[in-house]
Amino acid sequence: MRAEVLSEEDIARIDSASMAILQRPGVAIFEKQSLDLLEEKGASIDRMRSIARIPEGVVKGAIEIAPKKYRLAARDSSKSVTLGSGRTHFTNSATGIRVLDHISDKIRDSVLSDISQFARVADSLSHINIYGPTVVAHDVKDGSRFPRELLAALEHTTKHVSHESHGTEITKLFVRISQIVAGGDEEFRKNPLVSAGGCPVSPLQFDRMNTEAMIECARAGMPFDVLSMAMGGGTSPITLAGELAVINAEVLTGIALCELANPGTPVMYGSVASVMDMRSGVLALGAPERAVLNVAVVQMAHHYGIPCEVGGISTDAKMPGDQAMFEKTLTGLPVVLAGSDIVFGPAVLSSATTYSLEQLVMDDEVAGALLRVRQGMETDEDSLALDLTQKIGPGGQFIGTRHTHEHMQSEVWRPALADRNFYDKWAMLGGKDMRSRAKDRVLDIIDNHEVLPLEREQRREIDSIIEEAAKLPPK
Repeated sequence: MRAEVLSEEDIARIDSASMAILQRPGVAIFEKQSLDLLEEKGASIDRMRSIARIPEGVVKGAIEIAPKKYRLAARDSSKSVTLGSGRTHFTNSATGIRVLDHISDKIRDSVLSDISQFARVADSLSHINIYGPTVVAHDVKDGSRFPRELLAALEHTTKHVSHESHGTEITKLFVRISQIVAGGDEEFRKNPLVSAGGCPVSPLQFDRMNTEAMIECARAGMPFDVLSMAMGGGTSPITLAGELAVINAEVLTGIALCELANPGTPVMYGSVASVMDMRSGVLALGAPERAVLNVAVVQMAHHYGIPCEVGGISTDAKMPGDQAMFEKTLTGLPVVLAGSDIVFGPAVLSSATTYSLEQLVMDDEVAGALLRVRQGMETDEDSLALDLTQKIGPGGQFIGTRHTHEHMQSEVWRPALADRNFYDKWAMLGGKDMRSRAKDRVLDIIDNHEVLPLEREQRREIDSIIEEAAKLPPK
């Protein structure tokens, strides 16, 4: 099954509009290395205003050399994922500022230990394939915040880890930690256990700290996700086509910078964009327009042949419940059907300000159901089961047949949290709703799920780097 909203003619129009934007007005890039790289390739640079007007050839040249398929390695190699393979993977939404505490049921500011708990829970879930530090560590006040957050993730999951970093100095340390866990510089380039990402400042700006981090990651061979956060009606045109042209211009600029810094850098075409709610000013993550927009983003990424990551399974609901599940399905299903390589969103509540362990577990179940929808149906001879139906005939039963037994695991998706019992059986089992069962699952994972620890020597080296980072100003 496949979802599309753009025709080939539409894609050509968006591409043409984005190339025109890159020429006039151009892109503001407040980072000298990037301006130098672009100028060397023929871009027109206004140094006084930090504006780069980028020729189409520069962008298309970068697209040409960007890898079309690559692996995001994991400490447990069986959990590595390959982007560009046609499969959809899921990663939790990240860098939130608050947590819905699973014990007190109160919302509070996030701390470093929350990252460890979210990582451990994510490590145990079947459909969360990549983990990024879900929230920020408000209790780390010095320059070591990004490295400490990265370490908390690496220690508590053996899946691929993705995080952000800011500035040259911190990012060099961030990269060194990643290389230590991988076994060195060259081993990391072959098996990148960590990827990074950063957002342009819509509309059409690249700030110094994020762009420095992007350049450092690219030079280290670290996969990088250029993730637009355009907001229709606020930082981009309110029309979806106009917003998409801005997103495309921003993302292609970031991809070009990565490839100019280090040709062959694995890059992701990313968008967590949506529209502004005109009553509240919020970036509406559960809006139906977001689902349409990000299907179009996936199509643009496919057009260029670059793996993509888009927002989905998202919500503006403040608590787990009916609005959350409605919006998460609404924003998740279309992008899964469109074939996004990564869907970014599980665990999120309240327009990406609050995060919940129970919601992460529920969203893992949503992800599994969405993948089953995308699977569609087979119509081969075995699936048609014509001989069996003719044998059983009118009024017969299929439940005890070998065919049912052989196909029931692959053909019929079974929920772990959603309840399908009759009411009396449900009540007899405790009458728990989905969130209650998710909380039980969270408590069980935290108490019992074990994660392979880092090697002692690796931890010693990383601790030394974190001490070095603590001496730097906070970012």
